[in-house]
Amino acid sequence: MKIKFLLFFIVNFMSVMAFSQESIIQDINEPLLQKYINLATINYPLKKVSDATLEKSKAQVSIASLSVLDIFSAGYFYSPQKNQGLIYAPGGSGANNSIVMQGFQFGANVNLGNLLSKPGIIKAAKADYKIARAQSEDYNRILANNVKLAYYDYLAAKKQLELSILAAKDLKSILANAQAQFQNGTVTIDVYTAAKSASISADAGTLTAEVAYLKAKNNLEDLIGEKLEKVR
Repeated sequence: MKIKFLLFFIVNFMSVMAFSQESIIQDINEPLLQKYINLATINYPLKKVSDATLEKSKAQVSIASLSVLDIFSAGYFYSPQKNQGLIYAPGGSGANNSIVMQGFQFGANVNLGNLLSKPGIIKAAKADYKIARAQSEDYNRILANNVKLAYYDYLAAKKQLELSILAAKDLKSILANAQAQFQNGTVTIDVYTAAKSASISADAGTLTAEVAYLKAKNNLEDLIGEKLEKVR
C-alpha cells in the first residue's frame, strides 16, 4: 500500500509539472495587447510630458520664424496741417532757415545684430524640434515595449497562479487520502508527514504566486492607466 500511495503521489506530481510546462504564447491576445499599448500612449504621465515637450519645441520654431520681423522697426512723425505748404523754422542768428514738412513722415530701421543672429536662432529651434521629435518617437517605442513586457509578465504570473492553485488542490487531495490511510494503519507516519509537508509547501507557493500575480497586474495597469477588467 505504501508503494501504491507513493506511485499515486508521483503520478499526480508529474501531471502538475507537465501542465506547468505549457507555453503562455497561446494565451497572447494581440488585439488586446494593442489596446493596452494605445491606452498607454494616451494615459501614461511621462508620455504626456514627452508630447508636451514636442509641442513646445514645435511652437518655438514658429516663434523663431516670426521673430524675423524684429529685424525691422518703423516710426513716423506727424506735423499738424494747419497751413498749406512748408513751415520755415528760424535757425538762429546768421543761420539758414530749416524746413519742416507738414503732415506724416515715416521711417524704417534695420537692426543689424538681429539680422545676423536670426538665421542661427531659427536653425537652433528647428534642431531642437528634430531632437524632441526623435526623443518622442524613441519613447513611443520604449513605452510599447514596456507594455508588451508587462503583459507577458502578467500572463506568466497568471499562469503560475493557476498552476499553484491546481497543485495545492491536488496535494490536498493526496493529503486527505494519506491521512485516511494513516488512520487505517495502511501507510506509515513518514508517508503522511511527507504528504502534509507537500500540501503546506503548495499552499505557501500559492500565496507567493498570488502576490506575483497582483504585482504584475498592477504594473500593467499603471502603464495603461486602466483596470484590466475595463479593457475588452
